[in-house]
Amino acid sequence: MRSVVHMKISVRLAFCIALIYSVSSSGQTFKQHKIGETAEQFFSIATMSGKGTTAQYCKDYLSDPKVSKAYAKSQRNMFDTNAKMQSIDVEGCWKVQQAFEGKEVEIGARYASEVGKGTVTFRSSRLVLMAFDVPQAPLDDVVTDISKELGDVQPTMSVDTKQNAFGASVQERKATWHANNLTVVANEVRDFRFGNMGVLVLVRDSEYFKQKDTERQANRVNTIK
Repeated sequence: MRSVVHMKISVRLAFCIALIYSVSSSGQTFKQHKIGETAEQFFSIATMSGKGTTAQYCKDYLSDPKVSKAYAKSQRNMFDTNAKMQSIDVEGCWKVQQAFEGKEVEIGARYASEVGKGTVTFRSSRLVLMAFDVPQAPLDDVVTDISKELGDVQPTMSVDTKQNAFGASVQERKATWHANNLTVVANEVRDFRFGNMGVLVLVRDSEYFKQKDTERQANRVNTIK
């Protein structure tokens, strides 16, 4: 038992060390942010549309007694729509707090309007993943801009084919980069009726997912014992 516990602690420690070294070296900017920046750095920039900076908004919001009361009411009565609207940002602001506290947490772009539509993920109080869309943009333009941001590193291109229930098919191109401790994927999004809908971009710290898999393997149940 002691050896198992020791192994789990060692894996977590190795994860934290590798993640710190990995994310601190990323200098590429996407939507005003850099993979590896701290929660403090991220939320010094992040804003909520029409509400100012996210950090200040959440601090004021969570300290408002009216909001706390409305949230408690919404938990007691799931059909109390007024209470739900009055406390709509409670759980989102809790996630912002968790990012500062070093917990692994995924936060919606409502709390970082500069990202547009998408999500950001923090671990150990550092940004390790961003997902955002570029509406209506041609993939070729997005590829050019990302390649330039990565120091003229060229991507690997591939094509995914999807089919609907009526037998119609559409091809979506995908570009993938591995550079500067980052993995970046740009996916063309095409609709059967409306054609090009833009590009979905995923930017992540490469070491983050390697270490996540190592951690999963160390903690999973042996399938043959």
